[in-house]
Amino acid sequence: MELKRVVVTGFGAITPIGNNAQEYWENLVKGVSGAAPITLFDSTNFKTKFACEVKNFNPLDHFEKKEAKKMDRNTQLGVVAAREAVSHSRIIEDQVDKNRVGVIWGSGIGGLETFETEVLGWAKSEGIPRFNPFFIPKMIADITPGHVSMEYGFHGPNYTTVSACASSTNALIDAKMLLQLGKADVIVCGGSEAAVTASGMGGFNSMMALSTRNDDYKTASRPFDKDRDGF
Repeated sequence: MELKRVVVTGFGAITPIGNNAQEYWENLVKGVSGAAPITLFDSTNFKTKFACEVKNFNPLDHFEKKEAKKMDRNTQLGVVAAREAVSHSRIIEDQVDKNRVGVIWGSGIGGLETFETEVLGWAKSEGIPRFNPFFIPKMIADITPGHVSMEYGFHGPNYTTVSACASSTNALIDAKMLLQLGKADVIVCGGSEAAVTASGMGGFNSMMALSTRNDDYKTASRPFDKDRDGF
């Protein structure tokens, strides 16, 4: 069996060092650090007080208020990146068969912020089960490819790969294999994460997995260095 050739036709990115693919690439080449003091929660009592947050991201710049409330930050970031990739690839203008366009998206945790918020709210409710009706849809890891598919009407393969830090790489590999086998014509693939929350940072701190070099955060995380620090 001869496998089909696979090519990359579009890019999208929203990252700690750039809020679009071009900005990300330019800062990557320059060696810009994405680390900075945490702004998403009060880190006063945490061992690690910095993280690589996506900066200057306002969901309302990208979504209607009602729509944004239905998504965890993880999904918001994923949809924004996917939109740029789809636009860059021009696959809509090319009149593709949407039944053969899939979305495979990686996420190690999913909607951690949503889970944290809802559980803390439950803990304060004196046993009365008051939960957001979007709690589960916002939290589950495979909701991001669902939102992307619904936005564009894609009906091809649709799922999330979950393999910790390798989740997005697995999404790329799965997409490549499905395209090679002729199971789809186009696949939007990649990944997103939004684990800079109190429980996320606290959990990794308890594992001693994060750098605590708070006074030199721009050079703190060095996973492949002989003086390994952070991940």
